[in-house]
Amino acid sequence: MDVRVKQALKADLETAFKLCTEAKSLEATYEQLGGTDVRIKREGRAPNVKISISRKMPADAPAAIKRFVPAVNEVAHTEKWRLEGDYHVADIVVEIKGVPVKIAGTKALIPDKKACAVEWHFDVTSGVPLVGRVLAGFAAEQLKGNLEDEAAVLKKQLAKAG
Repeated sequence: MDVRVKQALKADLETAFKLCTEAKSLEATYEQLGGTDVRIKREGRAPNVKISISRKMPADAPAAIKRFVPAVNEVAHTEKWRLEGDYHVADIVVEIKGVPVKIAGTKALIPDKKACAVEWHFDVTSGVPLVGRVLAGFAAEQLKGNLEDEAAVLKKQLAKAG
């Protein structure tokens, strides 16, 4: 399943990149999104930054897939940032412990008029027979909602910083 979210930000590219890669900002973001036990490891220097984030996140799965999705999930993901022309791009791989889905994609900070935009693009799949499509659909729906919520938090953080 294809998941795409794009949001305009009222900040320049470098300010948004700094906020998206600072451990303190990321910790605050995931806590505001309902995450607990948030752990962040940051390596490298701008523009080549690797971030590993783990946290526990609540999930309310439909009955058909409840046996695959616990009420609280251990979620971990890595972001490998690089500069690509005028854009900052991160390759992202998400792992939800014990949940048989594959989530991989990108997050890009791109110039947009006088400011910038954040754009996510993910592919969500599951190879589980019979319920794989329902499982991937649920994961994709949750992911899209989380990305929209993350964009809202990012906008609030940028407003405070600016």
